[in-house]
Amino acid sequence: MQDATGPALKDLHVRSEKEAALAGTLTLNRLINNTGRWNALLLDDLYHTGATLDAASDVLRTYEKIGQIYVAALTWR
Repeated sequence: MQDATGPALKDLHVRSEKEAALAGTLTLNRLINNTGRWNALLLDDLYHTGATLDAASDVLRTYEKIGQIYVAALTWR
């Protein structure tokens, strides 16, 4: 994820910098029409500080249709 005027998240190394860069950038389309709650799987190709996964999870937790949130991450450093 990269802001049009800022650095790519992969180039930031401090969690607080990543959190600041992510603030207000994630949105959620509430498109589930079925009844009940659904589980979500988040995939991350580079896990360093966890800031992106935390930000995405925080947004998903605001949706009443989301039950459990599962995470899979692959790191190669």
